[in-house]
Amino acid sequence: MQTEFEFRQHLLEQTRGYRLSQVLITCAELGVFEALGSGAASSEELASCLEVHPLALSRLLDAAVALGWVEKQSRSYLMSPVAAACLSFESPFYLGNYLKREGAFYRRWSNLSQAVRTGQRPEENKKDEVVNTNWVQDFEMALYDIARTAAPAVAVALGPTLPQKTVAKQPIRVLDVGGGHGAYSIALAEKYPDLEAIIFELPAAATVAQSIRAKSRVADRVTVQAGDFKVNDLGSEFDLVLLFGVLVSETAEGALALLGKVHKALRADGQVVIRGSYLNPDHNGPIDANLFDLHMLLSNSAGGAHTLNELTAWLAASGFEAPETLNLPAPEQSSLILARKKISDSPNSGE
Repeated sequence: MQTEFEFRQHLLEQTRGYRLSQVLITCAELGVFEALGSGAASSEELASCLEVHPLALSRLLDAAVALGWVEKQSRSYLMSPVAAACLSFESPFYLGNYLKREGAFYRRWSNLSQAVRTGQRPEENKKDEVVNTNWVQDFEMALYDIARTAAPAVAVALGPTLPQKTVAKQPIRVLDVGGGHGAYSIALAEKYPDLEAIIFELPAAATVAQSIRAKSRVADRVTVQAGDFKVNDLGSEFDLVLLFGVLVSETAEGALALLGKVHKALRADGQVVIRGSYLNPDHNGPIDANLFDLHMLLSNSAGGAHTLNELTAWLAASGFEAPETLNLPAPEQSSLILARKKISDSPNSGE
């Protein structure tokens, strides 16, 4: 059993944890890692390049050294192996966009008390989306930092579930609803030459997806369609519909309406694939899901983390068979939820 002193130390560590993350976020927001990408530099040289206070920057850099993000040789600073792997723009594991977005989210979390008191998203937390004219692009590129390494694993995992076409030259058709950056559609098309995908997104996000798609090797088989799934139909005769991080922004009624549209858009033997954050039945964990649930309170007017029981009920009400869980291959540690369309049933809502 832990002692009172150990309990105290544990509490203090958790309370002060924000300081560690803020050092990293501030380095990213100021452009420290981009500046060090060209080689070692003194704090004075970096301060001149970044247009910040030299002494204050040296204090920040020394903290980053202590945390392992930066290394120091004599009077010069350079990126550590960790930073070189994850914060060098040329690295396939680049997370710079993600860290900068977390800076905005860090500020939102300072308003958690207000959100809990009112049960609503604080007005202060809407300012970034108004003041920053590049908010949608920055947001999608942050998601892309995570998705571009996860997407190939998703493509591999979904392989055995894809239909075997018996008609020559008939492609596998995928609809990526709320697909944002398009990384998952692109990875599927790269992995399977007989697959075509449509990324269905709101106009601002669709512009970001279009830019990323144009640079891919599969621009001829991945298209972007601007639209709003709350208003527009999704089309028809799709083999697979992706709902990645979409249902978390919906109320139960909104989720049912969307799943009803997805049901209608699928072929008779089509499947929906869902990726989200799920709470235990008692809502007491896992902690990542609880934290995400609070984040949705701070960032959205609706939605939150759901339980798998809730998702299963929505799928059944919308005309889908009981879902199955598909674990992603290592090193990914997440899973997908798959549900096949019931041929004999019609969804109860959304049509």
